[in-house]
Amino acid sequence: MKKIIIILIIILSFTGCYNYKELNKIAIVSSIAIDKKDDKYLVSAQVMNAKQDKESESSQVVVYEAKGETINGALRNMTMKAPRTIYGGHLSKLVISEEIAKEGIANIIDGFQRLTEIRNEFTITIARNIEASKVIKIMTSTESVPAEYVKTSLETADISSALTYSTKLDEFASLYLKKGIDPVIAVIEVDNYEKKGTTLDNTDTTDPITKIVLGNIAVTNNGKFEKYLTKEETIGYNFIRNQVEEIVIPVKCDDKYYASITVLKNKTKYKVAKVNNKYQIKYFINSNGVIGEYDCSDELIKEKVINNLEKKAEKKIKYYINKALEAQKDSKSKFLGFERNIYLNYPKYKDEEYEIKLNVNLELSRKGELRNSSKGAKKNEY
Repeated sequence: MKKIIIILIIILSFTGCYNYKELNKIAIVSSIAIDKKDDKYLVSAQVMNAKQDKESESSQVVVYEAKGETINGALRNMTMKAPRTIYGGHLSKLVISEEIAKEGIANIIDGFQRLTEIRNEFTITIARNIEASKVIKIMTSTESVPAEYVKTSLETADISSALTYSTKLDEFASLYLKKGIDPVIAVIEVDNYEKKGTTLDNTDTTDPITKIVLGNIAVTNNGKFEKYLTKEETIGYNFIRNQVEEIVIPVKCDDKYYASITVLKNKTKYKVAKVNNKYQIKYFINSNGVIGEYDCSDELIKEKVINNLEKKAEKKIKYYINKALEAQKDSKSKFLGFERNIYLNYPKYKDEEYEIKLNVNLELSRKGELRNSSKGAKKNEY
């Protein structure tokens, strides 16, 4: 037994870890941007600055750029400029220009899936009205690494607003290969782009010159960018796709005043049926929420007032959903996944026989707790 243990120790000491790389020989990539220039791919890589330390005033990231006929070729050409081997094992964000997205996102995704060192968990984004390379050069104040700033912002927006949806590489590839559904992608915009925004001066102020702003979502069709959704359409998309974790819904309760209903729990279910040779999908949306703000005159202790707020919140959610349905009708994309839902219930259906009737059944139940509030009852009169 001792001989076997000794032999194993000797073998492990010689073989080491598979795909092992020494840290002082690699450049860790946090985000990659892809543009098109001179009919070639222009690839930009945001790399962790190995020389930076706590006492240094230099940036924690450095951006390298290279061109190539392919993305992999451009990354290889980058080694001529970078002092270390480019390593994408910690890649968190991929930024694609709108031009590239129109040519084909699926091709880009396929290329990254073939790069063995890159994980499939990074977020895919489209740069709207700006070059992708400029986005990853912008310095952010809340996070020292710009890629982490975008990643954190997307995660927060996903949970608390339903105003976007961050799609990772593996999810995009999975939905792209499925029948009857097209993936969506998060959008990044830049407010007031200036060259100074790429320097540390952009972080040494309470009001940065240039800001990275999250857009809504972009719709794809057959692996290519088709169009952007509006705020209302994006919220409706997230309700239909059961992706709403939390959202604040403003409802008008007086002539010019509002209350805000905070949806804390939401569950969207659907049923598919075939009626008179027509497919029918019924959505059941059940939301639980609380009154987060109330600027109206009616007393909240009255059941009639609570019921009225519920109905107005239901109407607002239906409005969002109808906006998404209208966007779907005007699109060649299948981003809402209706055909996918039918296929899962009727695997033998054929595209030429496809017809769908949508019946949206909304149930908003206010199960939240009404905490003590000065608006809960009338003031004492003396």
